Amino acid sequence: MLRTDSETGNLQSPNKPGHRNMKMPEKDPNLWAAVMAWFSTVWSAAVSAMGNPAGQGAIMAIIISFLRVLYDAKETSKVRILLESLICGALSLSASSIIEWMDWPPSLSVGAGGAIGFIGVTAIRELIVRFIGKKVDAS
Repeated sequence: MLRTDSETGNLQSPNKPGHRNMKMPEKDPNLWAAVMAWFSTVWSAAVSAMGNPAGQGAIMAIIISFLRVLYDAKETSKVRILLESLICGALSLSASSIIEWMDWPPSLSVGAGGAIGFIGVTAIRELIVRFIGKKVDAS
C-alpha cells in the first residue's frame, strides 16, 4: 500500500525499502498550466472555425457523420467512428474550396458539410470513383 510523506507530498512504498519517492503528477502546477494552455488553444481554434463558413461546414460534417454512425450501430470500433467523422470533416473542407472556386455563396459550405456527413465516406468514395470511371471511359 502506498502512503504519502506528509512533508513533501511524495508517494512512498513501504514494501520496498530505499525505493525512490514518486512525485504525484496531478500536484505539479506545471502540468495543470500545460493542460489549460492546450484547452485554450483548442477552444480558440473552435471559436475561430465557427466564424468561418468552411469551418462551420467541417464541424457540421463531423457532428452529423458521428451521429449517423452511432445511429446506424453498424460500426463498433471507436477509432473507426472517429476516423469516419474526421474524414467527413476533411471532405467538407475540400468541398468548401470547390464552393469558393465556383463563386457560390460561402454559406453553402454548411449545407454541403451536412450532406457529406449524412452520406458518409464510403458512399462519397463510390460516387467519385464511378464519376471518374465514366469520364475515363468517355475519353
